[in-house]
Amino acid sequence: MQDKTTRTDSPISEPAPQDTGKTKKPRLEIDGKARSLLYRFIADWIAPRWRELVVATLLTGGLAAATGAYPLVIKYSFDTLMGGDATWLPYVLGAVIFITAARSILLYMQTVATQGIVQSVSRNIQKHAFAHLMHSDFGRLTRDSPGRLMSKLTNDVNFVQIATLATLNTVVRDALSVVALVGSMFYLDWVISVIVLGVYPFAIVPITAIARRLRHNASRTQREMGSITALLGEKLSGARLIKTFRLEDYATDRVNQSFDEINRLKMKAVRNKARLESMLEALGGVAVAGVLALAYWRIASGTSTVGDFMGFTTALLMAAQPIRAVGNLMARVQEGLAGIESVYGILDEKPTIVDKPGAIDFAINTGAITFDDVSFAYAENTAQAAVSHFSLKVAGGQTVALVGRSGAGKSTVINLVPRLFDVTGGRILVDGQDVRDVKLASLRSAISIVSQDVTLFDDTIAANIALGRLGAPHEDIVAAAKAAAAHEFILAQPNGYDTHIGDRGQRLSGGQRQRLALARAILKDAPILLLDEATSALDTESERLVQDALARFTVNRTTLVIAHRLSTVQNADLICVMEDGGMIELGTHAELAAASGSYARLVKSQLVAD
Repeated sequence: MQDKTTRTDSPISEPAPQDTGKTKKPRLEIDGKARSLLYRFIADWIAPRWRELVVATLLTGGLAAATGAYPLVIKYSFDTLMGGDATWLPYVLGAVIFITAARSILLYMQTVATQGIVQSVSRNIQKHAFAHLMHSDFGRLTRDSPGRLMSKLTNDVNFVQIATLATLNTVVRDALSVVALVGSMFYLDWVISVIVLGVYPFAIVPITAIARRLRHNASRTQREMGSITALLGEKLSGARLIKTFRLEDYATDRVNQSFDEINRLKMKAVRNKARLESMLEALGGVAVAGVLALAYWRIASGTSTVGDFMGFTTALLMAAQPIRAVGNLMARVQEGLAGIESVYGILDEKPTIVDKPGAIDFAINTGAITFDDVSFAYAENTAQAAVSHFSLKVAGGQTVALVGRSGAGKSTVINLVPRLFDVTGGRILVDGQDVRDVKLASLRSAISIVSQDVTLFDDTIAANIALGRLGAPHEDIVAAAKAAAAHEFILAQPNGYDTHIGDRGQRLSGGQRQRLALARAILKDAPILLLDEATSALDTESERLVQDALARFTVNRTTLVIAHRLSTVQNADLICVMEDGGMIELGTHAELAAASGSYARLVKSQLVAD
């Protein structure tokens, strides 16, 4: 199967408008974009499973044949009974048992086969979508909240799964069953069959209209599900703030509003689906009434038998459920299309930070970094540059600190080195190589980063440290922990290095989490180290231990440090003072403190605060 992440030939339908009084009604047919999307979905995810589809179709054909034969058995059984000849009764009863058993076995096998296809499709969509997100630009991942992305991978895919299952069952199983049963009806009485089947075409127009409304409603429901997922994560992760500020009622009201909106949208879908069911039920009632009237007349006139009537009625009643399924299919397809649009909205986004044609492997030497007239502006705020005409030379093995007020652009400068974002002006050179000219994987292999916002996973302590170098032996993990002053507190945990630390390491203190992140960076042993407020959460004693560890670890290692606490960067080889995205001062601590400039004022303000 081809790579789903590179396919962008099929257009995506525009997002559904908000449900206001001025909202235009959705169109009553599948437009060209939606049709193209549907064909693409079939080609990407359904067609490659043609072997399983063939098996499912064969099983369905057998099920439809057994279903179609059932009314005929009923006809002959009643004709036998009405004729008073019981000779054939054992055979008729045996046929009933055989057909019923065959239908039950085939139904089980067909259900398992079809569900297997659908579950496989859903699993592969989620795998491809998640892998695509993981390989997307850092900016794309931060554009949507984790909750919204989670909803796309779960709730939206669930819509696709339900629609795919309904389509496979309806198009194959129910459609073939209807064909077999209608064939039995025509065999038993073609006149009544023509009249009965003439009733159902009248439902096509209202069914189509209702189905389009369901698609519009499904798109809004999916967006709201993404919002509630994000909102729940936000409120649950902010439990400490909510408790200390007594915001329980506020948080509950916010979440309840979203719950109410989802309930309103779901009830709207329920009402639309109920209209379909009631319409088809009413048409079925009209058809049964017509059958009774016509059958009475034909039996009285001698052109039909009681067996014909009973067999025909059995076929009509058995066909009611699959006919309703066919009628509801459009509704399911429209809901599924909304989910497919959302999924392809992820898959069709091409990352912009990629290897350029002819990119070479990054060749590390001393790790010297040069910022040459670098500028950068975030896509959502192009009018205001986060970094503007920034130039700085960091010699290999040097430790350079970036200081300044919040919003000065320090973290942005750090993020530009491993190409989490690409510069919009100027260039960044590492050992004379433009970071945009080398392979991304080789560049990032040479860089470790420890940030203020520590990322830990719900796994063991050892597994979280080992993310720095997957497959590292245990003794290396322990050595890295010791270097980060983390070994002692790890041994104090219930299971030592095998202790599970919970979601985002919530079972550890802030300082402990930060030391694990530092141990991870030490284990990676990259020649370039980026420290973004790496010691901000440490107490005085832990900070002293970590600073000693860093002093040893940064020897002959190019290090960029961001710190608001100036006492932690006094020993840096150079200190770069930033303001409004640019450099305003550069020198050692002693030089800058004596210059009576911005750095000197920062030092004085922190001494006063202390």
